[in-house]
Amino acid sequence: MDDLRSPKDAPPSWQRFKEFIHTHRTRVILAVGLLLIAPAAAWAYMEYNKPVQKVSQDVHVPKKPPKPTTVASPLTGLLVSPAIAKQPIVGVVIENLNPDARPQSGLGAAGVVYEALAEGGITRFLAFYLDSLPPSLGPVRSIRTYFVDWGLEFNAPIIHAGGNADALDEIGPLGLKDINALYGSPSQYFTRSKDRVAPHNLYTTGDEVTKALQADGFNTAATFTPSPRKKDEPTATPAHPDINIDYSYNGYQVEYKYVQACNCYDRFLAGTPHIDRNDGKQIQVKNVVVEYMPTTFGTTRLGEQTVIMATPGSGQAIVFRDGGAVTGTWSKATHSQRTQLLDAAGKAIPLDAGNTWYSIVPTSKTVSY
Repeated sequence: MDDLRSPKDAPPSWQRFKEFIHTHRTRVILAVGLLLIAPAAAWAYMEYNKPVQKVSQDVHVPKKPPKPTTVASPLTGLLVSPAIAKQPIVGVVIENLNPDARPQSGLGAAGVVYEALAEGGITRFLAFYLDSLPPSLGPVRSIRTYFVDWGLEFNAPIIHAGGNADALDEIGPLGLKDINALYGSPSQYFTRSKDRVAPHNLYTTGDEVTKALQADGFNTAATFTPSPRKKDEPTATPAHPDINIDYSYNGYQVEYKYVQACNCYDRFLAGTPHIDRNDGKQIQVKNVVVEYMPTTFGTTRLGEQTVIMATPGSGQAIVFRDGGAVTGTWSKATHSQRTQLLDAAGKAIPLDAGNTWYSIVPTSKTVSY
């Protein structure tokens, strides 16, 4: 009969507990609440202050690729700094009269060189520079009509010392960028050497060329279409290691001999190594391009003897590289268009990265290899 039990019969400890609860009701409620809330609050605090895991930028925020430290030179295809690749290109007409003009200065440093007949069976060079300008250039000589056309296809200023009437007549109408050492302010950038006789002693320097380009507003980046390039393929058993070009008589016989170590060709002129006067080294050439050129002879409006070449025009071509030979055609549709080199299938013939010498050979002459 528990319900009839009097309060005094309740266990003393239970009675005291009930009295404590009754007396401290508010505090007990608060304590119980705190006991229930504290774990949740502690968990929330720890979650809030938990270190945030960083998200990989490579996944969510792609990094910008670094700027290239090297790019292909438009003239040679060799890797150069972007600043060098944006330098202006310039062409220089250089003499080859034997023996008064030899050895020449600066030919070994040129990225592209054209060798073509002038009057009397003498060849002459048009050398183009972009990657570097040599300390000395020359002897500088006069321009011809076909040099105008090759300068136009590179959109390059041409440095020369006068020219025959036909060439000078074309410069203005065709828009060639012209630096004539014999007329006007450009003459200040040239000197006559004392160890050679005129007119075979006119020289300039890389620094003076740079000043001339700036003075005439020609110091802008090159804008021509670069030649297609391919990877080197050196060979220990070259199919055509020796190239012989018959320009005219003995003083103008040209030979190229393949060198596997550099995958290039040593150049010989008149039976001896062709030396650059600047460094005393034999000129080496990465690509040799022969263009068989329809060639006739005549006179200018002033009666000067002149060589007439079919530029613009087309003809047979041979591209020597890697110790081998690729036969095809060359074509140049307009004065300013780049010359196209196509193989037998009509595809562009790529060159190795490096310098290129164009041998412009009359169709009546022979090239053996």
